Amino acid sequence: MIDYFVKTAIGRSHVKNDIVCQDFSEVYHDEQRTIMAVCDGHGGEIYVRSDRGSKFACDAVMNVLKEKHHLLLYRVEKADFINRIKLEIMCEWNKLVEQDLSKHPISIKEVAHLNEDKQFRLKVNPTIAYGTTLNAVMVLGNRILCVSLGDGGLFGIKRGNVTPILFEDDEETVANITYSMCQEDAFKHLNAEIYDLSDFSTIFLCTDGVVNPYQNLDNFSKSFIFPVLKLFKEGNREKIDQFITDLGLTLGIGDDVSLGILSIDK
Repeated sequence: MIDYFVKTAIGRSHVKNDIVCQDFSEVYHDEQRTIMAVCDGHGGEIYVRSDRGSKFACDAVMNVLKEKHHLLLYRVEKADFINRIKLEIMCEWNKLVEQDLSKHPISIKEVAHLNEDKQFRLKVNPTIAYGTTLNAVMVLGNRILCVSLGDGGLFGIKRGNVTPILFEDDEETVANITYSMCQEDAFKHLNAEIYDLSDFSTIFLCTDGVVNPYQNLDNFSKSFIFPVLKLFKEGNREKIDQFITDLGLTLGIGDDVSLGILSIDK
């Protein structure tokens, strides 16, 4: 039985500075599949449209994965299937960005606060304006597809153990932020893997506004994952919803926060 919860809340730093929420989250469910994505637009001064970038990243995942049939998992070699998914998600995100730029070119007003060098960077490559991370999961048939680029993360839970999924232990960053969909080599850093349905009972998807206040995996597991999972199993969605709102506005580091929970208990 599939069950799920998803929530995005604005952070107090963005409320204080009158900045729109940069996170976006989305879920899709039908008889064949469940897809969930949480994305974190960078929000730095050069990323003037990262709130749109995060939405486009979620939309790209949904648009690509809704069309996949479970038989593809058996007819195509695993590595070929993963590379195809990665390429299609990147192409779809870039298509959505290009469509937006075609309809709404970046205006002088949007970049007036930037120095000359940053304005030139956006003129040469306006896709930078949409910089975002991506964390997503799909349950299809008896398989789980996980996709990740950038910080935040996916965490699999089974029998009381928490396992980071697709965690890239690499100190390289983009503009001192994270890997991004707007990088020219984004495909290289977009990770994907297929797991068996039995590998995890629940998967948590989080942007870094959720993860960072807890400093390490042990504290994150004890102070966040297990208490929230308990509320989820009890059906207390209202408390989870309020907790995520409070994490953004008062309890956390002031960043936007997004949480997705996908339960695949059988």
